[in-house]
Amino acid sequence: MSLNPNADVAEEAACDHQESQCVATCMHAGDGDNASGTKGVPASERVPLVEKVAFSVGGIAGSLQSSAENSLLNPVFVLGYGISPALLSMLGMIYRFVDAVFDMVVGWVSDRTRTRWGRRRPYIFVGAILGGLWIPVIWFFGRNWSQGTIILWMASCMLVLLLLNSIWNIPFQCMLLEMTPNSNERTNVAAWRGYLGWVGWLLMAWSWRITQLPIFHNAVGKPDVVLGARWLTIGFAVIAIALGVLPAIFGRERYYKAVLKEGKVPFIKNFELTFANKPFMLLSAFTLLFFIGANLKGGLAFYTRLTYVCGGDQALASTLSGIEGTITIFIGLLGYPVFQWMANRYSKRTALFAVMGIMFLASISTIVTYIPSWPYLSMFSGILLAPANAALWMLIPSMTGDIVDHDELQTSERREGAFAAVFSWIYKIAVSLGGGLSGALVVWAGFDAGHAAAQPTNVIWTMRVLLVVVPAVFILASVWILFRYPLTPHRMTEIRVELEARRGTI
Repeated sequence: MSLNPNADVAEEAACDHQESQCVATCMHAGDGDNASGTKGVPASERVPLVEKVAFSVGGIAGSLQSSAENSLLNPVFVLGYGISPALLSMLGMIYRFVDAVFDMVVGWVSDRTRTRWGRRRPYIFVGAILGGLWIPVIWFFGRNWSQGTIILWMASCMLVLLLLNSIWNIPFQCMLLEMTPNSNERTNVAAWRGYLGWVGWLLMAWSWRITQLPIFHNAVGKPDVVLGARWLTIGFAVIAIALGVLPAIFGRERYYKAVLKEGKVPFIKNFELTFANKPFMLLSAFTLLFFIGANLKGGLAFYTRLTYVCGGDQALASTLSGIEGTITIFIGLLGYPVFQWMANRYSKRTALFAVMGIMFLASISTIVTYIPSWPYLSMFSGILLAPANAALWMLIPSMTGDIVDHDELQTSERREGAFAAVFSWIYKIAVSLGGGLSGALVVWAGFDAGHAAAQPTNVIWTMRVLLVVVPAVFILASVWILFRYPLTPHRMTEIRVELEARRGTI
């Protein structure tokens, strides 16, 4: 698929005559909660292989644009420059909240955009280039700058990077919601993104270790993590640009022809309608609670493993992170077909309940797996989480696509950008709160960033207790929310039939 707008119109027109067949297919698939995935996706509703691959590898660009925050901030700024974890986390909360507002603006603007190339593809193309170019900038600060100046540089660069990432990411997320009208095919596309997107996560898993390689040592033979981060992220920038533009080049906005007949919803009303959608608010509450817990666990686990399991040995801790990240990627790949089958055979909500069960077990497993004499056993929790994490990023986007259909039935508008933006906003608030609270809890426990290798016994014990209890509480709360989610496969079939009776097939 190229950026030629006529190609989309031709493909849309070719599908219009199939309305009656599609409605019949939906009604057949809606017998009970056994969704249409068990019968196969109709040919007219399948996403072509080239489009699936282009979209999926494009997701690697998003991973690499997040590499600084997810992999390198703590090793460089906390361990390298002695910046307080609480301060770093609080700064992250501030620019994340600003970034979340920008997401909402980008979502609204892209929903209202009408160009010869569609609503999303121009932003994806430009955002991939600008965001990719900015990835290495954060690491080019002066070595002799004061700590306050370094903090200001870091926060400013991260804010710009997140803003540029919004230009790319929100339209990219929207494309998943627009590639097919079939609920199960959305899950299949999300699974493809997981299958091919492991490269980005693998690179992030080893980022900290790569920056300590001998090629990046300083004149006295010590690891220069800043130098390593500079060169590593320059490479990330090249990959992110090359792959990030592919969804714009090959992607198809299947609903664009229908959108041309719609009006343009004002900004405030747009988000009032979004927040009025009950299934979306339930999914958002679930997402908020779960990711707060997940990021609390991640932050607490980083410092607990470094200080307790590894005794402050950064080389050992970074090696464990790299090995664990590599194993979890491949274990996660094995989880995609299992949860994909479960979602298509039963329901996406059922699959999410299974995910939550695994995550609860992983949360409490650190009681027995964080042992200094067996440091490699500490990887068990992350490895156990792998298939569940993979499934989560497959299921939630697919469920958001179902919610967009539900919203169209209520409002007669296709507002993928609004839902993608608010979901991103909820996710970023969760990441900010989880990260901020984890840093605050670590400091509250008594962690001293200047003496990472020598924390008192009572400090380590407090961090271990927090690592077990706090994430488990948030996981249980998210399960309670999930029980109330109403969009079963049968209900989605009813919605599909009503929509296509109103506006025809897409």
